[in-house]
Amino acid sequence: MKPITRNKIIAITLPFVAILILCLRTPLLALTAYLPKCFIYQYLHLYCPACGNTRSITALLHGDLSASIRYNPVPVLGLVLAITAYVEFTLNSFGIRIRLMPRRLWFYLILILLLVIYFVLRNLYPDLAP
Repeated sequence: MKPITRNKIIAITLPFVAILILCLRTPLLALTAYLPKCFIYQYLHLYCPACGNTRSITALLHGDLSASIRYNPVPVLGLVLAITAYVEFTLNSFGIRIRLMPRRLWFYLILILLLVIYFVLRNLYPDLAP
């Protein structure tokens, strides 16, 4: 199969996968009961970068964007980047050459630096805790 045809199939299939995930959100959310507790928070009483991710994704699946960001902004940021990458991929697959995703290393370094600062501050200020 040609790469262009394969890319078109992927681009067309991904929205259906997203719709399937939304339709199956109740059973998927029920699985969160089996996730382990955060090891770092349990023993060190510090919020790790992943603390609040489960609650953030749960809030996102319920459509509560503000609660999702409050619990942990990483899943929302990841979703924005994933949607942007998907749109760019889809347009490129159908011959429309466009660049939506940042390509510069400094963008991602600044993003990581801001997230590290946020994760330090959330351990210092209770209002930022998940």
